[in-house]
Amino acid sequence: MRRISSSKKGKPYGNVKPKNYRAIYEEKFYDILLQLRYPLMTIIFFTTLGVLMLMIINQKTDGKSVLNYLFHTIITFSTVGYTEGYDTERLMLNRFFTSIFIIITLPLVYMYGLVSVVNIFMNSNIQEIYRYWRMYKNMEKLKGHYIVCNFNGITKELIKVLKKRKIKFVLIEPDRSKEEEIKEFGVEFYVIDEPYKRDVLLGVGIEKARGLITAFEENTQDIAVIVTARLIRPDREGFYIVSTATNEESAEKMKLLGSNEVIVPNIAIGRRIASFIFHRSTPILDRFLERIAYGERTDIDLIEVYIDDKNELIDKKLKDIKLPQETGTTVVAIIKENGKMKISPSGDTVIDRGDHLILLGHPKALRRAEEFIKKYHIETEAIS
Repeated sequence: MRRISSSKKGKPYGNVKPKNYRAIYEEKFYDILLQLRYPLMTIIFFTTLGVLMLMIINQKTDGKSVLNYLFHTIITFSTVGYTEGYDTERLMLNRFFTSIFIIITLPLVYMYGLVSVVNIFMNSNIQEIYRYWRMYKNMEKLKGHYIVCNFNGITKELIKVLKKRKIKFVLIEPDRSKEEEIKEFGVEFYVIDEPYKRDVLLGVGIEKARGLITAFEENTQDIAVIVTARLIRPDREGFYIVSTATNEESAEKMKLLGSNEVIVPNIAIGRRIASFIFHRSTPILDRFLERIAYGERTDIDLIEVYIDDKNELIDKKLKDIKLPQETGTTVVAIIKENGKMKISPSGDTVIDRGDHLILLGHPKALRRAEEFIKKYHIETEAIS
């Protein structure tokens, strides 16, 4: 039996409501409509008045006459043309009314109403408002995406790879002066706001996101984002946080506060240079390994799959589970629980508890492999 709690558990981040970016631009659109109320009311009022007066003067109320008088009224106050679509016996009265109607409606309807409507649409930047509204409406549909905080040299390279892999993400940039550059860079979803705020992270869908990357120049900003993000998503396995740090001391703090991985650029670059010195290789081979390691290739990738004590693959041989045949992936290495690595394991290699399988293959094949291995995981239920 599943244990059912009698009381609802509150959210760890309190009663903070997500910032609704779509609603912000809907409100701006409604503000434009609000500015149109008087010009439009003027046009509607005088149009209706003209039709009613012509119906009363000519004593006709059938539908055909209503359409005829509506047409006559519109072409009169718009000065497009003129036609006498009424009875000859009331010709002078109709002409008198039409003359007065033109004198009144020309300044009030044409000059004020129509010009005001055109002016509001020309100066309201409605196309830009619609673009933002559509972007944030589509952003609300995202699921399993990543949140990228700050737009700089590091995140630009990350964005290139994410776009190449067709992985959805939302960029949060606090500096509005970078917005034009963000647009030119082709970022599909972004917000100009402070990423350390709870309502902002909730507004970009952190509860449905797969992970978060923060790469500020100052560690205090990274720490603030990590703390807020981990407050909302405390599950380290379900929500992956990667950050950058200026030194190892700050990196250690970030890990303690909730970051899964912390990269220190200076250390990473130094080690990369060392790899060229101690592991010299051909340009082709080096470029090939680099593109796999940094996710530049889209046709091949590496993943790690952990075999815990609830997996039925334990004590089975690699050849028995037929992973290459079933998924199209290859087990290139197995890292044992004690840290030892077995390269190019044979089919007779037995899978042990705590093994980390390193799989190589096409991204689609690797996803199939993950699902294939999950099928052997034994689900347990809490007993009351």
